[in-house]
Amino acid sequence: MIDKAKSVALALLVVLSLVQSYFLAYSMPNLETQVKTEQDYIKTEELGPEEKVENLLFPESLVIHMGQDKHTVFYPNDTFYGMVLDKLSSREFKGFQRAEASAIDWEQVRRQDEGIEIRFGRDIPFPMLQRAFKGIDGEALLSEGAIDRIWIFARPDSGEVRSFFLNADGTEVYEAAQVDLTAQDVEQSVGFGQYWKPFSYWANGVYVPDQSLALSRVEVSFTKYTADQMQRNLFNDPTTTKMIQDSQDGAQIYADTKRGLKVEQAGGWLSFKDPVARAEGRDDPAENITSAVQFVNLHGGWNGTFSLAQAPGSTEADDTDPSIRFQQYYGDVPLLSAGEFRFGYMQLAVQQGVVSSYERSLLVLGDKVGTAQPYNLVSGNQLLVKIRQAAAGQQVESLFPAYRTTLAQDKLVLEPVWAIRTTSGEVRFAG
Repeated sequence: MIDKAKSVALALLVVLSLVQSYFLAYSMPNLETQVKTEQDYIKTEELGPEEKVENLLFPESLVIHMGQDKHTVFYPNDTFYGMVLDKLSSREFKGFQRAEASAIDWEQVRRQDEGIEIRFGRDIPFPMLQRAFKGIDGEALLSEGAIDRIWIFARPDSGEVRSFFLNADGTEVYEAAQVDLTAQDVEQSVGFGQYWKPFSYWANGVYVPDQSLALSRVEVSFTKYTADQMQRNLFNDPTTTKMIQDSQDGAQIYADTKRGLKVEQAGGWLSFKDPVARAEGRDDPAENITSAVQFVNLHGGWNGTFSLAQAPGSTEADDTDPSIRFQQYYGDVPLLSAGEFRFGYMQLAVQQGVVSSYERSLLVLGDKVGTAQPYNLVSGNQLLVKIRQAAAGQQVESLFPAYRTTLAQDKLVLEPVWAIRTTSGEVRFAG
């Protein structure tokens, strides 16, 4: 009897040993810490594609000077824009020297010399510019500078090619002493201008078309990022947030102990705040732009084509964090909105690489609805009248074609218009 009991006990021990061996072989122990950190909650949902900084730095326009006071302007939606820009962005610019703006008769250059102005419409920090124009030599002289245009021209008498980098107010001018461009290269690029519409110089660097420009009125479908998607995307721990329904305008407001998220405009616009204490010291504009791009990459992505439209300042006296704006395009034409309807841009406040606010549209453009309707933008004196009316006494620094966007139930209507930007940075419609 005792021997039988021992045999049963031994059999049980063998079975238990086999079971234990099974679990040891096929069940991995949890070696991760059981203490959750803030980072454990960051699981951002991939909404839109990511983007690289250099792809957001394309010029607002190319002004082509053909000599004898003849000019034209290529905008991003024009075929010749890409052909000229591709040639110039791959060239080398070296041996930079600081120059005096007064040493060059710019009026004479504009009227007589064949050349190209690459206009960004905002000051771009040199470290950023080098990412778009890889042939620009990275010299210490330029590390703190910023420019809003590159002006390349060829002297008709000597065939000499000169290249200048200028900031918006003309206080910083640099010349690249070594450029791998010949007079024939400049002539070839300028030659495309004869196949395009003539523009006449008006004032303050603004050129007005002598002939009408053709665009099309378009209707486009759209989808939306939801408030719930953005709430999960922007809060470290969505389980700690509270949602409050604003009874006055129907906006949805999410908040935790620090951050706030507001979704308004019938779910079409987002405003996010993450207050940070202002730090002492000087901001690095290039760092702030990079941080803004990385933030959008992680939180919403780029639902379309965008360009850097406003670069941050770097003064210590600013009372608010430097603002960075990215302009949205459709068919390489900027999208603008008016009145209470906000659409067509992203805007972030960034200080020393830290984002404190984030605004953007939640609408994602889809396919065209119906047939596009041809439309001719006005030109000449008729356009000048509209420009003066829109400026209302302010100085105009830029004129460009755009789409004025309006919301019509389940679609967006894109109406071709001329737009102006004043020296204060305000954009207005000029008909």
